[in-house]
Amino acid sequence: MIHRHPVADVRPCAVGDGAPCSFEPMRRFADKSGKVGEVGVIRCTRCGIGVSMPPLADVAFLYEGRASQDFQPDARGLAHRIKDIAFRRQARTLLRQLGGAPRAALDFGCGSRQVTRGLVDMLPAAEVTGADFHDAPPAELAGRRYFPIGDAPEHTGAFDLVSAFHVLEHDDDPQALLGRIAALAAPGGTIVLEVPNIDCFWTGLLGEAWDAWYLPFHRTHFSRPALRALVERAGLTIEQDLDICVPTMGRSIANAFGRPNSLLFLLAGVALHPLQWLGEKLSGRPSAIRIVARKA
Repeated sequence: MIHRHPVADVRPCAVGDGAPCSFEPMRRFADKSGKVGEVGVIRCTRCGIGVSMPPLADVAFLYEGRASQDFQPDARGLAHRIKDIAFRRQARTLLRQLGGAPRAALDFGCGSRQVTRGLVDMLPAAEVTGADFHDAPPAELAGRRYFPIGDAPEHTGAFDLVSAFHVLEHDDDPQALLGRIAALAAPGGTIVLEVPNIDCFWTGLLGEAWDAWYLPFHRTHFSRPALRALVERAGLTIEQDLDICVPTMGRSIANAFGRPNSLLFLLAGVALHPLQWLGEKLSGRPSAIRIVARKA
């Protein structure tokens, strides 16, 4: 049996006038970590937020050894090159959306993190830092600025740009996590958040194979109203609310066939990306939501 989630029982609903969310069981999934067992999702019938079950008080054990798909392997070749191009494009898009170059930027929850390296290369005059669970930086950031997130209090208010790409969904208490992220931004600083969209056009078509479910690693599954409410409760001012098409088709197809991701599925995802983009554009239901917010 999948037990009730302690945070879910008291989570204020985004559309519930201060009342807690009203959750119902949604579906069960395969445990992609092999460490938890039976996993599933419950979803609020009002604001649409989803919560992964069972609750996990500390998720660090899921990422030991950087073995999950959140960390790109230290490899070269075609797959690495394709991902490098995608991450650099993401970095360029971010800078264009911000309309200016930060002096000190932090990529919180940086993972492997090719996008951090892209920002380093594109902002030679800025101090760009990565942060994640591990004491040592990932291979992509060797010799670059990095600190483990346990040292975050030492960097309070140090950055005029803090980005957290696909980070909030990895925690059972995203409100507390957002508070820790926001504390790293200087007064008046910019905070960029991006999460998968539970209402994505492909969620219904691909079902459990949709890559962004990714249980038990993804702990919270955001609807747009739920994400906006989370940001506003943190005392941040939303400046931009953007639809983002994240390449998910390759891994989703691999999931559908019960196969591990590989170069073949990566290339299939590249080929199908125009179709993915078109479906999300026409439906108005993107695979991810990006919020650009300002700290008071």
